[in-house]
Amino acid sequence: MRKIVLNKIVYAVAVMCMVITILYCPTDVYAATGSVTFGSESYEARDNSQFQVGVYLKTKSKMGSYHVEVEYDKSRMEYTGGAESESNGVITLEGIGVSDQIKYMLSFKTISGGDAYIKVKNAYIYTSDANSTEQFDMTELDEAGITIEGEDTGTPRTEEPTEYVGPFETDIPHLEPSIKLNDTDYYVVDSNQYVPESVSWKYVLVPGKLGNMDVTFYSNEAQDIFFLSLVDSNGETHLYSYSNSQKQLYECNFYNTGNTIYYYTSPYASDSWPEGLTEDVIKKQNICYALRSDGESGFYKVEADKLTLWNVDENIADAKPMTGKLIFIMIIAIITGLALIVLVYFWGREVGRARRKKKNSKKKRVIVSNDIKQIKNDDVEKTENHLNEKGEEPIISVQDVTMKFKISNSSASGMKDFLIQKLKHQINYRELYALDHVSFDVYKGEVVGIIGTNGSGKSTMLRIVSGALNPSGGKVVVDRRKVQLLTLGTGFDMELTARENIYLNGAIIGYSKKFIDEHFDEIIDFAELQDFVDEKVKNFSSGMVSRLGFAIATAGDAAEILILDEVLSVGDEFFRKKSLARVKEMIHGGSTVLMVSHGMGTILDNCSKVVWIEKGKLQMVGDPKTVCAAYRKQQNV
Repeated sequence: MRKIVLNKIVYAVAVMCMVITILYCPTDVYAATGSVTFGSESYEARDNSQFQVGVYLKTKSKMGSYHVEVEYDKSRMEYTGGAESESNGVITLEGIGVSDQIKYMLSFKTISGGDAYIKVKNAYIYTSDANSTEQFDMTELDEAGITIEGEDTGTPRTEEPTEYVGPFETDIPHLEPSIKLNDTDYYVVDSNQYVPESVSWKYVLVPGKLGNMDVTFYSNEAQDIFFLSLVDSNGETHLYSYSNSQKQLYECNFYNTGNTIYYYTSPYASDSWPEGLTEDVIKKQNICYALRSDGESGFYKVEADKLTLWNVDENIADAKPMTGKLIFIMIIAIITGLALIVLVYFWGREVGRARRKKKNSKKKRVIVSNDIKQIKNDDVEKTENHLNEKGEEPIISVQDVTMKFKISNSSASGMKDFLIQKLKHQINYRELYALDHVSFDVYKGEVVGIIGTNGSGKSTMLRIVSGALNPSGGKVVVDRRKVQLLTLGTGFDMELTARENIYLNGAIIGYSKKFIDEHFDEIIDFAELQDFVDEKVKNFSSGMVSRLGFAIATAGDAAEILILDEVLSVGDEFFRKKSLARVKEMIHGGSTVLMVSHGMGTILDNCSKVVWIEKGKLQMVGDPKTVCAAYRKQQNV
């Protein structure tokens, strides 16, 4: 026995040492990839109306700083908010990430009909790893079309010109065509025929590419930095550095100490950064990259009146004591692990004694029928089979859920009749099974549709998952703090106005007054009820009530788990398209979605899995096409 315990202790200590070593000695083995996409492939809007477009920045790991440029059709759309800045039809998204995904909701107002567009022009996203700043490889920069109803008064779409419409004259040998940089037109100086006076170091000429143009760069003997000279319409030359990895030009400045000239530029002009140099260090210490007139290059601190060579050793010196810290941490971890193992061992012995004592004290033997055993075996099989093919646990696990209601057969028309029938024992109840032993799993990122005929228990299932109802049997495993249930018309008072109902219904959903104040105009505009804000809801048509309910329900950001209960069959045909676009924005925002709809087209277009429930019983779970085909076949029988 002691030998077994000793072996367990040694094994546990070895495992803990391995874990600590892995945690404190990480290696970069992942491919840093990312994407910038829109919430939908296409959008529809009306002239002189407002709409939103979701922009999603996604990376394989936690992102650091980012800079994204989004271009839109400024002749048909007017940007109204949602990003850090905008200039001349280009919206800039920039900041520091806190996770592997960032969402922006850009707001626009249409100013013309026609076919507009929005596209991701440029995207630079960097990793948050303090040990190595690496740019994510952008695998997708999205573009979406926007169809705007109304007269088309916008300008036809053309690609941004790279050539200057009217070439300027200059005597300096240059390459054709001209290029545009920071809204200024330049020619690239032909380095083989002309060398500006500013290039005073011992240079070498290196052939290369600037976009589709063949150019020749000035470089040093080490060829660790490359320069081009540009000439403007005034005949003045400007020196720029160029990064092969970033495919970008950076302005170059001069610093003359009397003996040495420093050509300093952005640190991003260098394609290789030393260990310890990160974006955080660059920002805090104001680091640049510089080439000296003697041909030596390196990273420098930009100070008040001088450039100081950046010392790599000073920045990695703090990492040297890590070995001592690691040993100390390992010793503490080993001692803690041993203590826990001993504690668990003695606790297990006490538990075993208590169980044996309890077992010996029983005088009656419990006889379990074969049927109950089979049920238990089935339950064990269900609970042990929750991992998907990727080994992920479900984000929603519906386990043998049963929901029954007591239905009275009483026809009492009032309290008096009810009491009389009750005293005469004339009131009986029958049990209605809305759900009968239903089980299925939903994994992160899935869009799961629930189908079935009316009265089959679909909405009941959604309310159980959201926590609005407790099941009669079974259970649902889900983090309800992450759940948002969208259903229309809950909490409407027909005697109140639309304005009053927005605050009432919003409070029931969980919105704060401040949130509703900020989104009030957006809700009214989306519901298209600008002329009925102070009209009582009882005077609204059913379509107007549905539109108002939908606008309120979808005003907030999508939760991690989104539950949609027949929210897509709202209003007229145009509003249904608009509401479907809004829901698609929420669906494609990374939420896990559970939805009920009688529209097979909606289910097939949006769902990755379908659950078919018929009269409370689970019929089928699987691929949308297969399940929907089986459902339709049964309805046609």
